[in-house]
Amino acid sequence: MITLLTQTAIAVLNDIADPFSPNRSKQFTIGSEEFSKLLLKLESGNIICRKSPECPPQALASYKLTRPKDSITLLDVLEATGEHLNCNRPTSEELYNRFCKVAPRLGVLNQVTRTYLSQIKLTDF
Repeated sequence: MITLLTQTAIAVLNDIADPFSPNRSKQFTIGSEEFSKLLLKLESGNIICRKSPECPPQALASYKLTRPKDSITLLDVLEATGEHLNCNRPTSEELYNRFCKVAPRLGVLNQVTRTYLSQIKLTDF
């Protein structure tokens, strides 16, 4: 339901918020160019900013959150990255294992979206 890039963005934001925690973003394998683009999108979306202009733009340690972590939403991340929710299939067990705290809400959202989409007929257009 949540794309790999969105999952990576969430991990990156958690790593920036708590630099002494295990590097969550290391578990996602995206290329260095895509990683740099992700940081730029999060910066352009006003979710992160560099600590100073001299900080290297590729290093997570160069960034800080622009507001408290508990005020950044999934919608903020989706808008900043230009990503979407993938409701093309039922919510996977992997999502529940990885995001046990929010998975029930995402699962409900996924099912409701799928239900409404299934009620829109081609003849309705």
